[in-house]
Amino acid sequence: MIGIDPWYFWDEMSSDELVAIYKAKNEADRVSWEQTRLICFYNMAAMNGTRVFKKPSDLFKLNWDNKEKPKIKRLTKDEVITRRNSMHYGK
Repeated sequence: MIGIDPWYFWDEMSSDELVAIYKAKNEADRVSWEQTRLICFYNMAAMNGTRVFKKPSDLFKLNWDNKEKPKIKRLTKDEVITRRNSMHYGK
């Protein structure tokens, strides 16, 4: 539950607000799962030492563990000049 008045949700809420609430809920869930995994990791480390699990993600994987950050391609000086010249300002 996210605690929104149903009347407000159906009658007045904009799509931007809905997206913001959805993102906030996902972030809160993510923090909760990370916290749970960390607690499990330290409990296991206290019982078994660090022989089996070296890091919290060794216990169990979460959806966002394997997502790679997109690589940003840097433009060369020539590419910047070419793109700038290809833009049509005011036409």
